[in-house]
Amino acid sequence: MAKETVNGGGVTKGILIGGAIGAAAALLFAPKSGRELRSDLARKSTDAAEYAKKQGALLAEQAKSTAAVAGEKASALGTKVQELAVKAKEAALVQQDAIKETAATAMSETKDAIADVKDHAQQVSSEANRHIDNIKEEADANKKDAQASANVFKNGNSGATFSN
Repeated sequence: MAKETVNGGGVTKGILIGGAIGAAAALLFAPKSGRELRSDLARKSTDAAEYAKKQGALLAEQAKSTAAVAGEKASALGTKVQELAVKAKEAALVQQDAIKETAATAMSETKDAIADVKDHAQQVSSEANRHIDNIKEEADANKKDAQASANVFKNGNSGATFSN
């Protein structure tokens, strides 16, 4: 009800109905002749009709104005939504590019790390092979020494003395 009063729709209806009732009551209770009464009724109904037309035109103009404002706001809102959608898409593309860049960097660093591990593994393997070769050479030398000692002992080292 308060909304109607603010917009003027309820007030206009009230004025029209109240005016018509008031005019009819005033004419019916006024001491006039029939001709004067009919003349007053005709004039009052013409006045009421003109007033109703003016109020209708005013309400129609207000409705058009309100519709125009609503259309403008809807258009502005649509434009704002489109702008936000474009910004969101741009932000998503930037994030996508950043993710791609990060993934590429991670791949590159992983490949570098794998290459470093392979190089280190080859160095360790080479060093281990070198140590194995040295151990084999020492074992062969010890074996030869042991065989030579066994041969000397076997052949009877008559002049050899062992001391502790």
